[in-house]
This record gives sequence, structure tokens and C-alpha cells, in this order.
Amino acid sequence: MTDVIESFYKNITLNDVQLASVYYPILIDLAKHKHCLTYSELVERAKETHPSKLEVQNAIAVSTGRKLDVVRIFTAERDLPDLTSLIINKGAGECGIGFTQHFDPVVARDKVFAFDWSKVSTDFDGFIKHTETAILPKKRIKRPEALKVMSQYYSQHKVLLPSNITEQRELIIELLMEGFTPAEAFSQATVRAT
Repeated sequence: MTDVIESFYKNITLNDVQLASVYYPILIDLAKHKHCLTYSELVERAKETHPSKLEVQNAIAVSTGRKLDVVRIFTAERDLPDLTSLIINKGAGECGIGFTQHFDPVVARDKVFAFDWSKVSTDFDGFIKHTETAILPKKRIKRPEALKVMSQYYSQHKVLLPSNITEQRELIIELLMEGFTPAEAFSQATVRAT
């Protein structure tokens, strides 16, 4: 698991950590009540809970998986059950492919629901400070530049990309705006497209 955790750190942004810190207490509450939410319901609940946090208000469901990866790192490092199994895809009624490729969501949820969450802190601050030092800063760009970069990369690599990659357009744009290289953004989007 250590190798998996270290590889996650390479793709984590400060925004991922900030949103994970907001999602974590919501996930603990879901675990206590043995309930699941869709990705968009999680984002909406976070927006309702934190109306003054700009990063929360700007969050979109399509990139929630990366934020949940941060929560997964946090729980794994503390030997806690994987709370991210409580977030499901609305259409499929199950966790996203990023989860199901590596974990059994039913087994993970059973562990979450059987665990006593009443003694677990919802404090994410120490983890944020530690993670911020592990994150290499990325140069953010504005949406118009991201659109231009995306278009150029797509034109140059179209034959190598999955035919349904265009369904991940908003995710690619967000990743580019957060400072990921075009290759990194398309790579992450390709995982979701397949």
C-alpha cells in the first residue's frame, strides 16, 4: 500500500487536499448513519455546509475521485476503513471505476459500516500540513489557456486516445487549470474514460 500511497502524492494538488478535508467529515457522518451518496450529492452537501469557501463552491462532481483519493490516503495511513466506498456513481449505482478497479466496494462498505466511528476525529488539519509539504506546486493556468492546450494535445494525439475521451472534457480542463501537463491530464481522464 505504501507504493500506492506514494504514487498518489505525485498527482495531488492543494485543491484536492482542501476539498478532501471538507469531504472527510461528511463521509464520517455517512458512515455513522450507514448511508451512501452520489458524487454530485457529496459536492452539493459540501457546498451547503461551506458556503463561504470558494474552493468548495467551485467544486465539480467530475473531479471528485481525486479528492476521494486523498481521503483514502488519510484513512489508509491511520488503518481506518475506506470511507470513499460510500460515494457511488448515480448511473451505475456503485463506486467509480477508479475504486472498483482496485477494491471490492461491497467488502469495503461492510468494513466501514461495522467500524465504530464515534471515537474517530474529523480533524484533517495535521494531514493537510503534512500533505502540503509533499505536494510539488504546479503552475495554474486560466480556462482559455487550458482549452487551447487541450485542443492542441488532442489534435496531436487523437489516434492514441480512447474514442470516448471527449466525455472527460471538463475533467481535462480542470486538471490543466490546476497545472497538470497535458499528458498527465489526458492520462488521468483516460483512466476514467475506459
